[in-house]
Amino acid sequence: MADFFIMIARFFAALWRSIKRERDSRAVFVFVIIILLSGTIFFMEVEHWNWLDALYFCVTTLTTVGSGDFMPHTEIGKIFTIIYIFMGIGAVLAAARIIARHAMAQANESPFKKFADQFRKKK
Repeated sequence: MADFFIMIARFFAALWRSIKRERDSRAVFVFVIIILLSGTIFFMEVEHWNWLDALYFCVTTLTTVGSGDFMPHTEIGKIFTIIYIFMGIGAVLAAARIIARHAMAQANESPFKKFADQFRKKK
């Protein structure tokens, strides 16, 4: 269980580090938030879902999880979803790449890595 919380802490540290250090990453994250908000609002209005169901659908769609719990029933909803997927998946993958890059950099600078490297040298 502790490993889970360490992983979550590292994720948010990498996210914060990427936002703080790179202007381009801020633009990607803002774009992802705009995509999620616009999709949520669209599905609330067109498909008459509540905000949580609409946001859940947007996140599962853009992360390619696609649980199948919700799906658009109107023609305009289906057309929007097709366009939404093509626009959003690239943005989410770009954001994931940025976070992963900063997580790897953070892992290489970790004091635990320095300790482990020193321990390996003694053997």
